[in-house]
Amino acid sequence: MIAARDEITTVAPQPDRYQIALFYYEIVLALLMMALGLRQWAVIVGLTAGTFEAMPVVVKIATMYLAVADLVAAVGLWMRVAWGRVIFIVAAVSEIGLHTAFVATYGTNWVLVAVHTVALAVYAVLAVLARRRPAETA
Repeated sequence: MIAARDEITTVAPQPDRYQIALFYYEIVLALLMMALGLRQWAVIVGLTAGTFEAMPVVVKIATMYLAVADLVAAVGLWMRVAWGRVIFIVAAVSEIGLHTAFVATYGTNWVLVAVHTVALAVYAVLAVLARRRPAETA
């Protein structure tokens, strides 16, 4: 009689609710960063009030930087790759810094600062909760 061979099967762990929430939150962040990047491009191509050519050079540089960084972050967040998360954090912190530390140069935009601050805080909380391991049950 031939002994039956035990088959080894592996079951992928089911994502918990925080991992699912983080997945959908990154999609929302991608859409937000896409909108912010397109807003910067609207300034550059002249679709908004004021002209890009009349801006001071430092403001032009910041606008061009954010126009590219926001869209790159949007693509990376949509694709759910690590560099997208990093670019999102860098772009958000950059814009917070521009509108808080350099108010004399870039002006204040407290709504945008609040949006980025809340977005970063929610992302940090979800990322920490999604990475923690559930307690082992005996």
